[in-house]
Parts: sequence; structure tokens; C-alpha cells
Amino acid sequence: MNLFLDTSNNKLIFILEKNHEIVDYLFLDNQIKISDIALEKLNNFLQRNNLTIHDINNFYTTKGPGSYTGVRVAITIVKTLKTINNDFNVYLISSLAFQASNKQAISILDAKGSKIYLGIYDKGKNIIADQVIPLDYLENFKSQFKDFEIFQDYNNIDFKVNYLKTKKMFEKISDVSKINPVYIKHFI
Repeated sequence: MNLFLDTSNNKLIFILEKNHEIVDYLFLDNQIKISDIALEKLNNFLQRNNLTIHDINNFYTTKGPGSYTGVRVAITIVKTLKTINNDFNVYLISSLAFQASNKQAISILDAKGSKIYLGIYDKGKNIIADQVIPLDYLENFKSQFKDFEIFQDYNNIDFKVNYLKTKKMFEKISDVSKINPVYIKHFI
């Protein structure tokens, strides 16, 4: 059984998957206090599916960019569980790559202060590395990549579909102490 957790961008997302089939999911939008509810919601989610944390073989999560607290919540849950039980696997992906999925996409997240995080992807391959740029540079990228869809701030994406399409793009992490989250500086 696989569990995807994402708390990076004011959304609480759990996706339970087995053999590339979605078993169940939870999506809560505009969660200001994710750290206050994440563990309780995770416990309820697992109970609803008659599972315990020991039934999960693989954890998938995003490493940001996202809010400082948001990124830390999912990563801290996974790090703690991996410390307690080293038998399961941990996989990470950037929030920008997850948002872009396997499309030709310009993936954008608001970095605040007239800046954006930007990554450009061609069918899952990162062709312009994830980076922070001034917002006014965006038009240059749009004109360069006219045929690419624009995905911004996790809006209008199907999280279940994106998870299934990006699952093979997640990076397996052997040492969770070396996870380097990416934070949107405004939230710090």
C-alpha cells in the first residue's frame, strides 16, 4: 500500500494507492493550521480504510517549494515514521514537478514579494531547473514556451491523476536526514 501526503501549499492531500489504483483520498483546501490537524486527519483517513501506519509500504511526498510550516508537516511525519520503522520507503518530488505532472508545462508557485518559483517541464522531464525568479521575467518564459500549459499555485489540477502520472518521477530517499525542503521565504 502506498500513501501520498502533501501539505506544502495550504492544502492537505492524502492519496492511498495500491497497484496503481486509487483506493481513497482526502483533499482539504485553504488549511491555515495544517500542523494542528494533519496527524488527526491521517489517523482518521487510515482508520476509514481499516489500515494502520504499518500497512503502508511506501510514502510519497513533496519537498516544496511551499510554506515553511506546510512543507515541514508532511516531511516531519515521514521522517518520524521512517525513524520508528525503517522498513518502508520514502519518495520525494518537487511541488513544481508534481503540479506539472507529465505535461508540457510551465509550473509556477507564488514566492511572495513579486517573485515566483518556476520550473519548466516537458512530459515529466525538468528542462528549466526549478528556481526563484522575479515575476516580471515570467513573460519571457511564456513567449519562449508558447505551447506549454501554465499551472499555478496548485489551482485546477486533479491531484489523484497527477499522483498517478508522476509516481515514477519521485526520487527514492535512503537517508531521510538528508531531505532538503524548499520553503517560500515569505512564510518564515
